[in-house]
Amino acid sequence: MLFEMKTVMHRADVISFAWNDVGGVYHVYKDGNHVYEGTVPEFNDGDFRHAKLYNYAIERTEDGEVVDVIAVQTSAFAERKSKDNPLQSLVMTTIVAKTQIVLSWEEISDVDEYEVFRNGVHMKTVKENFYSDRDFSLDETYRYTVRSRRPIAKSEDRFNRSKSLFSTVFGMLNPASSKEQAAVEVFEVTKWIAQPRELLTPIQDRIRRPNVDRWKLRYTTFLADRWVKNPNGFAWNHYFKGDGRGFDVEGEGFRTRVNIELAYDQLGAPLIFTKAVGPSIAYSRLKRFREQATASHEGIVLKRLDHGQGESGFLLTHAVGNPLTPAPKINYEMQAVLRRNGTFDMTGYHDQAPHHEIYMMRGEGNEWQPIHQVESKGLAWLSPVIARQYWRCSSFG
Repeated sequence: MLFEMKTVMHRADVISFAWNDVGGVYHVYKDGNHVYEGTVPEFNDGDFRHAKLYNYAIERTEDGEVVDVIAVQTSAFAERKSKDNPLQSLVMTTIVAKTQIVLSWEEISDVDEYEVFRNGVHMKTVKENFYSDRDFSLDETYRYTVRSRRPIAKSEDRFNRSKSLFSTVFGMLNPASSKEQAAVEVFEVTKWIAQPRELLTPIQDRIRRPNVDRWKLRYTTFLADRWVKNPNGFAWNHYFKGDGRGFDVEGEGFRTRVNIELAYDQLGAPLIFTKAVGPSIAYSRLKRFREQATASHEGIVLKRLDHGQGESGFLLTHAVGNPLTPAPKINYEMQAVLRRNGTFDMTGYHDQAPHHEIYMMRGEGNEWQPIHQVESKGLAWLSPVIARQYWRCSSFG
């Protein structure tokens, strides 16, 4: 019998763990603290904060020596669910053992199937809300992404509107596009997993990693095309200048850019926030210059959120429009927890236009890591009745 998890059960006031009884004495650690010792292959935890991620290590010992380990990351059910972003309070459990990596997630209502990707490669499409991987290396890092879709009519939030309103508005903005496609919400959950060998090292043998004292994040929206046609064909401003580029953390052209830096190594752990808006430039049907203006950045607002010692974060809201024409604003929201131990949990939602790109830098290096990159589906997708994209990205180890 393999030393693997049997179940991780969630109820309102307890998380229950059960694993295969292969003999020996079991020890359970929660965020490095010893919380259980015994021969019964079960453990119940009722001491937690709702929606917070916790790391557990289950060690099997023989004659006082650790012979096997299972690593688990999970959270308790949130007392309140977010209607604005269903993924913000979604429970996701990650299990790492020598013989398997398992992802299990709380079902998203009215979702029929989930696509699972590993390091960008499609692995499997599943009907159930879990995926097990047995073909992996103990010495590689992995990024698993679970992607799903849901009809807008099934949403519990602002999309419960009449279909006639949706069809009218969308048809006016972009009559050539698919109304069915625009009526589907997209959900994407990504888990960064450290090398399994590192996660499966016994607690007492682990080398404490240095603190991550500096965090940097960059969120940019941009128009990939050189020329963008105004959805309103009757307007004098027939074209707008695009940014003419692809995904690039240092890309010069952008609609908006937000830089955030958290410094744990400075007094008060300051959170530094800068924001910029690119100019909007309009042209005639013959692509002759007509006018230029820059929108206000007052619609970009950052609120700091502190969760305890070594756990800080923020809520970023964004609503910036085109100053040259009546049009929907670029709307998005992002919430993040950046821990001094190097782990993170980020979640957000945005319109499906324009291009969105988010990058992160941990520590004193100069290497940006992509967190979230999504291509625009066209300016018509800025309409407030078009389905959003929801995303979440977190790390284990």
